[in-house]
Amino acid sequence: MSHHNSSLFSAKSKQSMKAILAALLMVSMIFSWLPQAHASVDPVIHIGEVSGKPGDIVEVPVSYDSKGSEFSFYHSKLSFAYDSAVLELVEGDEVVNRQAYENYQGVSLTEDTSAPGYISVIMTTQNFIQESAALYSLHFKIKENATTGPSSVTLHTGALVVEYDPFQVTGENGQVTVLADEKPVGYGVVYIGSEEGKAGEQVTLTVDTAVLSQPIGSYGVRLKFNPAALQVTDVTGSPGIRHHANNETGSLIVGWSDENGGLSPIPASENYQTLFNIEFKITSSAVAGVYPVQFVNETLLENFTVTDTDGIEMMKQAVSGDITVVGEPTTPTTPSNPGSSGSGSSSGSSSTPSTPASTSEKITVNVTNERNATAVVSATTIERTTGADGRKKDEVNLTAEQTSRAIASLKKAGSNIARILIPDEKDEVSELNVKLPAKSASLMADEKMNLYIETDNASLQLSPNTLQGLDSEVYFHLVPIKDAAGREVVEQRIHKDPLIVKQSTNTADFRLVGRPMTIETNMSSRPVTVVLPIRDMNLTQKELDKLQVFIEHSDGTKELVKGKIVKFNGTDQPGIEFEVTKFSTFSIVLMSGSNTSAYIQGYADGTFRPNQAVQRAEMAALLSRILPSGSDEAALNTSYRDMPVAEWAREAITKATAAGYMRGNAAGDFMPGRSITRAEMAVIIERILKTQESAADVDAEATTATTAVPNEAADLTQQWAREAVQRVLAAGIMSVSQDGAFRPNDAVTRAEAVTLLNRLVHIEPDLSSTSKWKDVSIGHWAYGAIQAASQN
Repeated sequence: MSHHNSSLFSAKSKQSMKAILAALLMVSMIFSWLPQAHASVDPVIHIGEVSGKPGDIVEVPVSYDSKGSEFSFYHSKLSFAYDSAVLELVEGDEVVNRQAYENYQGVSLTEDTSAPGYISVIMTTQNFIQESAALYSLHFKIKENATTGPSSVTLHTGALVVEYDPFQVTGENGQVTVLADEKPVGYGVVYIGSEEGKAGEQVTLTVDTAVLSQPIGSYGVRLKFNPAALQVTDVTGSPGIRHHANNETGSLIVGWSDENGGLSPIPASENYQTLFNIEFKITSSAVAGVYPVQFVNETLLENFTVTDTDGIEMMKQAVSGDITVVGEPTTPTTPSNPGSSGSGSSSGSSSTPSTPASTSEKITVNVTNERNATAVVSATTIERTTGADGRKKDEVNLTAEQTSRAIASLKKAGSNIARILIPDEKDEVSELNVKLPAKSASLMADEKMNLYIETDNASLQLSPNTLQGLDSEVYFHLVPIKDAAGREVVEQRIHKDPLIVKQSTNTADFRLVGRPMTIETNMSSRPVTVVLPIRDMNLTQKELDKLQVFIEHSDGTKELVKGKIVKFNGTDQPGIEFEVTKFSTFSIVLMSGSNTSAYIQGYADGTFRPNQAVQRAEMAALLSRILPSGSDEAALNTSYRDMPVAEWAREAITKATAAGYMRGNAAGDFMPGRSITRAEMAVIIERILKTQESAADVDAEATTATTAVPNEAADLTQQWAREAVQRVLAAGIMSVSQDGAFRPNDAVTRAEAVTLLNRLVHIEPDLSSTSKWKDVSIGHWAYGAIQAASQN
């Protein structure tokens, strides 16, 4: 019995063991199908996605994604592949954001671009990289002939070194999407010329284009003329031109299209080029006078159309012309001598000397093409009068005939600026009167011509808009204050003015530079650009940058204007340019210790261009003007190999570098032409904050920033400048957008730059109602900041 029980127990034990083994086998099989634990934590290299148009330069970010693992490395060798038919590396700047990354990781970088379509980057850091982080960006230019669509940038090979053995890392591919390059709408001006002739003569009137931004594929115009005086005999032009003239109604239609389907267009050009010629015969019964040849309601496409080679209507402007019918020339009568009395002198040996009468002389001066000072387009006359006291006065009167002749020549030369240079070689003229008849002003305005009146003491630049709508003669009265006594009176008056006292930190800082200039005119409330010569050739660049113009207006108001340093009358002599609408006395002043807040300037056309990106060289210039920098000696020891590219900003770049605000890259380049990104701006601001505060305060601020706004910017997780951005956000100098993004790779615009710098140095917004710039309205989001940054 016992034996039986023993056998039974043995059988049961075997069955149990089999069941246990089967269960273990099942568990083993189940777990063999589950994902391996290490596969879920393998880190990867992530390549970003960007887009741009042909010709654009783009930065493709490369980052390390830990995927939540505890993996760490100090050395990486990554090789990237790209399509060389679409992308090309930016030579000398293939890997960007290197220097900024060095600030936090201590990294050395080398790259190999010897294999076409590949770039290998070796990076070694002083500390282990343990968390997800941005590494660097690859700098590509999209080729001009690149086709639209995505182009991959992939990780060809990748190795991350932990201690000795490399870890073969995989990559998440990125791409550069080539966007369609939208063709801008073309623009052109169509001019009808001006000619003259006698009754019965044949004249040819040209119809030209100017400032043609794109080639023309077709055009059509409808013109009108006076049939009693003019008759169309023919129209000639490029092959394919057609015309229909009605000499009874005075109507002419001219049309043309490229017979080769866009392969032989009228080319784009900034110079004048002829569309067609109209042959007119002046009727024998035509009386003397001006007969317009005009566009018929050019706002309608059926009357005036110009298309590009794709058949897209261009923006255009029409300028009508005329034919002047002249009679037989007459011989002018000789005027009597105004100095003669008619009584004569009975003796040449009078004991009482007579008072010398005033004398006058006529001097012919040329009206020239601004593009070529030697190209004469017309002429006018200076009447120089010497008074009994020996003082010389000049008077210039630009007649309508002289103006018409100048305009015709300028149009043929493709220029829109007429220069009248009024000489005073011996510096003996005490005052100048320039007269511009209403007809002359109207001709200049209608033909969109600028008039430059240039003397040795001042230059006046009148735009077509300024000359438009004047119904009476305009005069300018210019009086330079040459004598020392008069200059001293002006200097003492300015020296005590509250504007100067407010702006200057010390009375010794103020100095009058050059001659004060009095300019009077009967033309009010119209903008005129004035340029005054800077006669002191010993001024340094620093002193030139600090020059201002003190204006004492005829209505009793005064202002201090920060002008722009330019070349005076096209020479090497410096001048200061500014715009005014009221006239009186202008004086150039230098205040070495000025408290002025103006640190950014606009452009000569009166624009600020708030949306234009700020380049690194420009940022260095702004920083050098608004912030204290290191000593000149320290600055001069800093040099970059690409400094000649931005010679104008050499001093600013060296000072910004010496002060520690900006740095170049490891290769010794400053990259002056590259735009400043928002991430880079944050780093610059953080460096400035560190120089303004104690180390303890900075550390406290850093802790606060890290804890106060850790998730405020959603796109900073893998940003190389994350810590700097967080500190600057906490300081309230920069901010995130409504969607919570910081946009670290976006370029900083001029409007953003002045807003940030104003906050940094506590410059309050200027909300005055008169905008300084024509492209910054009072409703612009940065209006107050721009006003405060660009004027005193």
